Amino acid sequence: MKTLHLTLSIKYLAFLLLLFLITQPTVGFAQTTLKGRVTDEKGHALPGANISLKGSYDGASTDAEGNFQFKTTDKGAQTLNCSFIGYEAHSQPIVLNGGIVSLVLKLRETANELNTVTITAGTFEASDEKKATTIKPIDIVTTAGGGADITQAMTLLTPGAQRNGESTGLFVRGGSAQESKILIDGLTVQNAFNTPAPDVASRSRFAPFQFKGAAFSTGGYSAQYGQALSAVFSMNTTDLATESGYVLNANLAQLSAGYTHLADNHSVNGTVAYNNLTPLFAVYPQNLDWIKIPRQLNVSTSYRLKPSAAQNFKFDAVYGKSASSLRFNDPNSDTKPVAFGVQNDNLLITSTYQNALDAAAKWVLKSGASYSYNLDNLQVDAVRFGRKEQRTQARAVLTRSFEGNHNILFGGEGHVAQYDLTIDNSALKDGKKSAFSRTDNYASLFAESEFYISRKLAGRVGVRGEYASLAAGFNVAPRFSLAYKTGAHSQVSVAGGKFYQTPDYQYYFYNKNLSFESATHAVFNYQFIKNKRTLRVESYYKKYDNLVREYPSQAGYFDANPRRFPNGLTDNTGQGYAQGIDLFLRDSKTIKNGDFWLNYSYCDSKRLFGNYLTEAQPTFVSNHNLNVVYKHFVAKPTMTVSATYSFTSGRPYYNPNNPHFLAERTPNVHNTSLWINYLTNIKGNFMVVYFSIDNILGTPNVFNYQYSADGKTRTEIRPAANRMIMLGTYITISKKKVLPEDMRKN
Repeated sequence: MKTLHLTLSIKYLAFLLLLFLITQPTVGFAQTTLKGRVTDEKGHALPGANISLKGSYDGASTDAEGNFQFKTTDKGAQTLNCSFIGYEAHSQPIVLNGGIVSLVLKLRETANELNTVTITAGTFEASDEKKATTIKPIDIVTTAGGGADITQAMTLLTPGAQRNGESTGLFVRGGSAQESKILIDGLTVQNAFNTPAPDVASRSRFAPFQFKGAAFSTGGYSAQYGQALSAVFSMNTTDLATESGYVLNANLAQLSAGYTHLADNHSVNGTVAYNNLTPLFAVYPQNLDWIKIPRQLNVSTSYRLKPSAAQNFKFDAVYGKSASSLRFNDPNSDTKPVAFGVQNDNLLITSTYQNALDAAAKWVLKSGASYSYNLDNLQVDAVRFGRKEQRTQARAVLTRSFEGNHNILFGGEGHVAQYDLTIDNSALKDGKKSAFSRTDNYASLFAESEFYISRKLAGRVGVRGEYASLAAGFNVAPRFSLAYKTGAHSQVSVAGGKFYQTPDYQYYFYNKNLSFESATHAVFNYQFIKNKRTLRVESYYKKYDNLVREYPSQAGYFDANPRRFPNGLTDNTGQGYAQGIDLFLRDSKTIKNGDFWLNYSYCDSKRLFGNYLTEAQPTFVSNHNLNVVYKHFVAKPTMTVSATYSFTSGRPYYNPNNPHFLAERTPNVHNTSLWINYLTNIKGNFMVVYFSIDNILGTPNVFNYQYSADGKTRTEIRPAANRMIMLGTYITISKKKVLPEDMRKN
C-alpha cells in the first residue's frame, strides 16, 4: 500500500511539473513591454516622472533622459497614468495584446501666475487675493490724498483716470463722468456719488472694506458689461464674515458704529453712520460760504448665507439722507452771491445668488437683482428743482468651465429706469411749474468665451446685444482680447470692440428721437512682473460717433457745463476721438518695508458734442496726469506712513474774449498729501489712529474759470479749502482681538 501511494505521489508531482512547463511559454507570450519617453511641451526630458497602469502595481519612473520601460501581464484595454511635480497629470488609453508598446508622453505645465498668460489689456484689479498685480482694500485706505474713498484712491493708484477738483465722477481717457459706469456684484449703481454742490466735487457712497475686490476697466472691457463708452469700475462685495464683533469709527467728520454676528453658515451686519463736517471746517477755514454745513445719515445692513460650499447668497441695503446749502458766485447773476441748497434721499438694495449646478462645479450660475431710488430737492435762489430717479434690474450669468482653463458664459439683464424732473420758478415774474417724465426699458443678451491656445497664448471673444426704449433701437457690440506671454515674466495684450450708451436722460425731456452714442476701442498693453516689481505700458485709441449735439436758439450761446438743459434742437451728429499712453510702475522690493507707486497718463482728445461750437479738447480733459505714491511700514511702533504727489496739467476753459474756442488753459494743479496710520490696541482690541493732510504745502490751485456772458467778469473756481486735515480712530471689538490679516506686513 505504501508503494502504491508513493507511486501516485510521484506521478502527481510529474503532472504538475509538466503542466507548469506547458503553460510557461503561454505566460511569456501574454507579457507586454511598455517603453517610451516623457517630455514637456517643448520636448525637454522630465526625469523622475511616474508612469503606471491604472488599478495595477506595474509601472516605472523615468531616467535622466526621460526614458522608461516596464513589463505587465495585464491584457486588453487599459489606462496609462503619468505624473510629474509641477505638471498636469496625464491619462492615456492603451490596448495591451503582448509585444512592445512604444509611447511618447508630453506633459503640460501646471497653470500658475508665473507661467500662464493672463488677459490684462485695459484692466486693473483691486482684490484681497495675494497676487503681485492686485490692489488690496488696505492699499486704498492707506493712500495719502485718497481720503479713504475707493474711487478717488483708484485714480491715484492706476493710470488712465484723472481727478478734476471741481467735478464729481470718474473721468477716464478723455471720457466724461457720464461715460463711466460703477457696478456692485455686476449690478449697475444708479447714483454712485453724493449729490454735489456747484463746482464742488463729491465723494462716492462706498466704504473700501465693503468689498473684497474690484476691476477697473479703462478700455476694451468684457461683453458682460455695457452702457459705458469709456470705463467700467466693477466691485465685488465681501462674503461670509470671519468673526462677530463691533466696529467703531470716529473722526472730525463722522461717527459710526457697526455690529456683525456670525453663525455657522450665515452672518448679519448693521451699521449706522452720522456725518457732520462742522468740526472739520472748524479746524481749517473753507473757501466756500456755507449756509448749512453738510450733514448726512447713513443706515446699512447686509446678510450673508452660505448653505454649502457651492452656494452663496448676499443681500445689502443702504439708505442715506443728507442736506446742505451754500452761497456761490455766479458771474451771470444780478444778485450776488447765489444761494444753492440740496436735500437728498438715496436707497440702494442689491441681492445676488451664486450656485454650482453640478458636483464638479463645471456649470456655475450667478444671478442678482437690485432696486435704487434717488431724490434730489434742489433750490437755486427762488427756483426749485426736483429730480427723482428709480431703477429696477435683474441679471443672470451661466458659466461652463472646461479643462485647460477654457470657459464660455451666457447671460442677460433687464432694467426699468424712471426719470422725473420738476422745475418750479413760479416765484419769479412770469414763472411757472413744469414737469417731465421718461421711462427707459433696457434689455441685453451677451455671450463670451475665454480660451487658452497654449500657456503662452490666450484669448477672449464676446458679443453683446442691447435694446433701449429711450434710444428706440437695438445694437450689437463685438468685443475681443488677446494676450501672448513673451517671456517668463512679461507679456503683451491687445483688446478692442464696440461700445454703446444711451445719451444722458435729461436730453430726452426735450428730444425723444436721440439714438445710441457709440465708441470704438483699441488697446495695446505690455506688462512685466518680477520680484514684487510691476511695469505696465498701455496705449489706446478711442473713436466716438453719434454723440449728442445741441443747437441753441440764441446765437453765440455757450456754457461750459454740457449737462445744462439745451434750449434748442439736439441730434446725434457729434463725434470725436481720444488717444494716449499710460505708464504704471510699482516696486515693493527695492526699499525694505517700502512700497513705491508711479503712474503717468498722456491723453490727446478732441470732440464736437454738447454745446461746443467746433471740435476742441473737452474742458474735463488734461493732457498730462502724474501720481507718485510711497508707503512705508514701521514695525515699532506699528504704523504706516504714506505720501502722494499729484500733478494735473491745465485744462481748457471758455473765454468769450478770445476768438479761438477753448484755446486757453487753466494753471497746472499740484497736490502733496500725507497719511499716517498708527496701529495699537485697547485691552486687546485692535485700534487704528489715523491722521492726514491734503495739499500739505497749501498750493493755491485754481481748477477752472467762469466768465459772465459779456466777458467782463471772471470767477475763479478753487478748492473748498487750501488744506484739508483729518484726524480719527477706528476700533474693532471682537473675541479674536488680533490685527486683521490684510493690515499685517508680509
